[in-house]
Amino acid sequence: MTTPEGTRRAEAQRWGRRGSLQAQRGDWPAAAEAFERARALAPDELAAYRGLAHARFALQDLDSIRRLADELGRRFPAAAFTHLLRGHLHKAFGETVAARAAYHSALKREPTLGEALFGIVDLAIPAPDDTLAAQATEIASRDDLPAADRINAGFAVARIMDKAGDHQQAFRFLQQANTLAHDELAGQGIRYQPEQMEKRVAGHLQTYNADSFATPLDPLPIDLLPVFIIGLPRSGTTLLEQILAGHPDVEAGGELTTAHQCEARFRAQREQAGRRGPVDASNPVDRRLLEDAREHYVDALFERGLEGPRVVDKMPANFEIAGFLRLMFPDAPIIHSVRDLRATAFSLYSANFAGHEPYYHTLEDLAHYCSLYQRLMRHWQAVLPGPFINVAYEELVSDPDRQIPALLESTGLTPHPGCLDFHRHQRPVLTASHSQVRQPMHTGAIARWRHYRQWLGPLNTLAS
Repeated sequence: MTTPEGTRRAEAQRWGRRGSLQAQRGDWPAAAEAFERARALAPDELAAYRGLAHARFALQDLDSIRRLADELGRRFPAAAFTHLLRGHLHKAFGETVAARAAYHSALKREPTLGEALFGIVDLAIPAPDDTLAAQATEIASRDDLPAADRINAGFAVARIMDKAGDHQQAFRFLQQANTLAHDELAGQGIRYQPEQMEKRVAGHLQTYNADSFATPLDPLPIDLLPVFIIGLPRSGTTLLEQILAGHPDVEAGGELTTAHQCEARFRAQREQAGRRGPVDASNPVDRRLLEDAREHYVDALFERGLEGPRVVDKMPANFEIAGFLRLMFPDAPIIHSVRDLRATAFSLYSANFAGHEPYYHTLEDLAHYCSLYQRLMRHWQAVLPGPFINVAYEELVSDPDRQIPALLESTGLTPHPGCLDFHRHQRPVLTASHSQVRQPMHTGAIARWRHYRQWLGPLNTLAS
């Protein structure tokens, strides 16, 4: 006979599974809601807290994460995850000493916790003869440990070997970690599907053509204008946001999923209305749906407390829907972060993101995705009205004193010294570039990929 307690825990598990499914789909608000329900039903079980923390980080809801960390401290003071979450929070705010202490505390409680180990290495890379390096190597090599621990440890070892100049060993561990991450995703039914991606890109090319922008919407009647930063991840998008965030007229929104949600909704409503083919902003149906999408986007900014006059939306994947962005906001600057594709692709392959995407865990899939990115960007360059601003990462880091004022002018912003002192900004950074944007500009990452050229296969065919 099932007890009320058993029923409650079973219901909590169902909500937890629902949260995991929504997380896999990238629907983070729904995932957070599901994990919240699971936590409320079983507040003495740690699993829901893990899922909820992941969802809240994806939503960049740091206030909620702080409250969650405080609750974990009260309910689970000895749990490794409690200290791990504190480490992630401290790292986001640039509190390096506190972050390292929290990660070490988590690792002490759970010596094979790869995520804590990677967090330590991510903040300060040890020498190969350090005991931490030996610990990471052991975890990465153990088949009896959870895949997540081995993946994190593998990326940690790769970082250590890279800094030591042992690039062959570094690549071996990169390949091992990526293969394991690929297999884990495949086991959940998540795979990169080249044909599906090609179809999606073809849909964007067909839906947004040169004629789509002939009759633009009127500008917003309020003093608020998004500034979109697009490009591949690891191409310098976080650096650009950090630079712009130093301006008093700019609010940094981070990686917002709102535009993609609005575009999906726009497509669905357009189809329901019987509209096919390229968007035509002079058509009453298309125009009404675009105005509705823009209103929905602006409301989402307000809900996050982002009220302008300039709000940076730094979602790299918005490069897919740049045409839709221009239709919603005809006068919004779209900044395209451009970097040598081989350098960008290798940086993707060697990064250890909090959430893994399927396209960058094999060199073949990564090369295919990058080729589609190139195809889309050639299209947008040909058809989009301005302001469309290309910023070359290599030129930016080599000559910031000239490139940053030019960026501000192109974006319609007045010069401000805070943009040149971007590394001094006290703001949370939740991307894998958290440490780089808190350092003065340097060129150290430009040619890093060349050390690995002999192993990169299809990435070497990407145009620079």
